[in-house]
Amino acid sequence: MNIQIQVCGMIVLVLLFAFYNNQKSLQLYTEKAFYMIFCAAIINLSLDILSILFIEYRKMLSDMMVLGVCKMYIVSLVWEAALALYYILVDLLPEKTHRRWKMCLAGLTLLQTVFIAALPIYIHHGDGATYTYGPSTLAVYMFALIYILSTIILLGIFGKRLNKKRKFAVAIWMCIWVTGALLQYFNSELLVVGFASVVGVLILFVVVENPQANIERKFGCFNAYALSEYTKQLFARKVGFSLLEITIEDPEGIEKYVAEYDTLIEQMLFLTDKYKDVKVFRNVNSEFLILGNDVQKLEEIGDEVRQIFSRSTYLYNNIRMIVVENADRFSGLNELMHFLSFVVENYMEDGDARLLVADEQVVLKYREHNVIEQKIEAALRDERVEVFLQPIYSNNEKRFTSAEALVRIREEDGELMSPGKFISVAEKSGQIVQLGECVFEKVCQFLKTSDAIAHGIEYVEINLSVVQCEMEDLAERLIALIEKYEVSPRHINLEITETASVTARTVLLNNMNRLVEYGFTFSLDDFGKGESNLMYVVEMPVELIKLDYDMSKAFFESPKAKHVVRAVVNMMHGINLKLVAEGIETKEEIDGMYNENIDYIQGYYYSKPLPLHEFIAFLKKQNGI
Repeated sequence: MNIQIQVCGMIVLVLLFAFYNNQKSLQLYTEKAFYMIFCAAIINLSLDILSILFIEYRKMLSDMMVLGVCKMYIVSLVWEAALALYYILVDLLPEKTHRRWKMCLAGLTLLQTVFIAALPIYIHHGDGATYTYGPSTLAVYMFALIYILSTIILLGIFGKRLNKKRKFAVAIWMCIWVTGALLQYFNSELLVVGFASVVGVLILFVVVENPQANIERKFGCFNAYALSEYTKQLFARKVGFSLLEITIEDPEGIEKYVAEYDTLIEQMLFLTDKYKDVKVFRNVNSEFLILGNDVQKLEEIGDEVRQIFSRSTYLYNNIRMIVVENADRFSGLNELMHFLSFVVENYMEDGDARLLVADEQVVLKYREHNVIEQKIEAALRDERVEVFLQPIYSNNEKRFTSAEALVRIREEDGELMSPGKFISVAEKSGQIVQLGECVFEKVCQFLKTSDAIAHGIEYVEINLSVVQCEMEDLAERLIALIEKYEVSPRHINLEITETASVTARTVLLNNMNRLVEYGFTFSLDDFGKGESNLMYVVEMPVELIKLDYDMSKAFFESPKAKHVVRAVVNMMHGINLKLVAEGIETKEEIDGMYNENIDYIQGYYYSKPLPLHEFIAFLKKQNGI
């Protein structure tokens, strides 16, 4: 009997099937589709072996029984070919649509089964070979070929939308199956089609569907890929779920506590094993995400995890835990992770080991943040970012000699968005870089095309955000822009804050030295508000010091503040730096700052920030140049 290949294939399938069912599984929709192919391959190969045995011992059996088993075998080939098409559609269709297609394919294949069953089939047994032939067999070849070609065509047309591994595995399987079918068609003695199914299942298992591919090797929980696939299914099905994120804030520091960290994580995972309805994932950034339906249960797990980590002072001080109820309210995993980052940035402090529950208010703030972020993006795209200039008065020259450029966003309805509403969002989203460069470019364009310099403006102050100050190529980017408009760098003064000088000191100093060498000047904004010390004033190549609004106000309200301001003025003048007082709004404040020898005055007493055309009109009227 020519069943050696089939028996070997069956042994492989049975062992593989036992291993597959013994692994931890997420019960993904794709896994279920593969499981159907797996079962179909086992049925197909079983019927292949059974048909050969029935033909071999047909004298002991009825003709109807033998022919029936033979037809069941060849029909199973059509079903498996249909399942291959069904499997590849997993990546191309939403789950609901895919389920409808499954029913359509099942109905079509059932009709084909009836058609095949109605056709005659003949048996050849002799000369050391056993096989079937006839109209029924030809119909099977035809229907199977249609499914195989359809699968191959889909692979070619929609390849970019398919999972790359699944596309590769199915393509190889189809090639092997077509080769096997051709060999068996032209040489009926070679019964290799059934074994081709075994090879196909083996390829799918190794390349795509191995459950071990979803497991994080070190700790045995599910990995980032499994998280992506599992949440994709939850969001597609609109299944409600909640989430607990557990993260160590200083992953690099863990290297000093590897053994202790590993032990505590293992204890944490042992704890979660008690809860059968939760799943634990380790994401790419080493955080652990625990998904479940019961938010109270997740909070209980969080409290127990905190107790576990309290055994290590370092790890406890660096652990961060966030519970998100109804995590399915977000559009997908990317937005969910973006939300978690938002919570960390806005609601958690370093060393905060508490369990934070992100409630409706937090989600509402996130939504508002997102809306503003989208408005900023739209404003940049639609060129609705504007520059307003606030005049700065020189007490020495008795005229307006400079101005500070302030960014404004014009909304679609023509109203201006409050800077307090979008600046912090832009800083956190990174859009502040685009806004900053947009302001810089508009100021260059303004200086080139207007007669502001002819009306007495010596320079315009432009704020550099903390994010910009951390960019190593800042100098090159600004120089490229100013050269584009052929504006002299002496007409631009760049404002940095104390915060920027602290967070990016080395990078900032390198950029500042390069820009000063090119011809720019610098001022230190919000002096007295940040965290820097006086050594930064000594080290930074600045020419102007801008007294913070609060410090200017405090001068008139507190004797201590008055002494501090006077000391600062004497000290800065002693090292040849000039001072600007911000936030000056009354005649009393003007006189007070003048008496203290403050060099420049900026504030609403003289003017609020003005649109560019109004600023020019203001200069013409006030300076009379």
